[in-house]
Amino acid sequence: MKNLRSAHPSVFALGLSSLMACATVSAQTSDPAPATEKAGKSSVLSGWMFGYAPFDWHFSDARKENDFEPDEQKHAYVWLIQAEKELDERHIAGFAYFKNSFGQPSQYAYYGWRFRPFDSAPGLFIKITGGIIHGYKFPFNKKIPLNNRHGWGITAIPALGYDVNQNWGAQVNVLGNAGVMFQLNYTVR
Repeated sequence: MKNLRSAHPSVFALGLSSLMACATVSAQTSDPAPATEKAGKSSVLSGWMFGYAPFDWHFSDARKENDFEPDEQKHAYVWLIQAEKELDERHIAGFAYFKNSFGQPSQYAYYGWRFRPFDSAPGLFIKITGGIIHGYKFPFNKKIPLNNRHGWGITAIPALGYDVNQNWGAQVNVLGNAGVMFQLNYTVR
């Protein structure tokens, strides 16, 4: 696992503090109403999942595949922040902002499905998303399929995850034959 990259401590601390702030804000309330009255109310952010992916692992190196690509290209550090809305029990939509493995800022707007295949493991889920990706620009536009020279393309990303409790979870995003990304999630309920 020599290609496993971890975040600079300040980036990881920023992401963790942001997630903790979301948890604190959703847990705090100035309403002195009894718990039975609060149970029927939901937050404006209910159903939103916020994700932070500080780690990735590439299956291969960033070898030059085309004459126009730079020589001696190495994978850059990859990170991702994400906001995803649960539309119903199975359907999701979201947006992710990330730095791709060639150091280019990138975006991914998507729609997808989440399945919980086993009743005996209700926290386990499989997710597939598909949408518009932008950011893999020339000379790296051919590193992902269905992408143009200006960095616009379409893609699908499968993931496998587990919800530890009603708010916290983790998932592994499969990035084609390039690698995997490890992500921490916080869902507002």
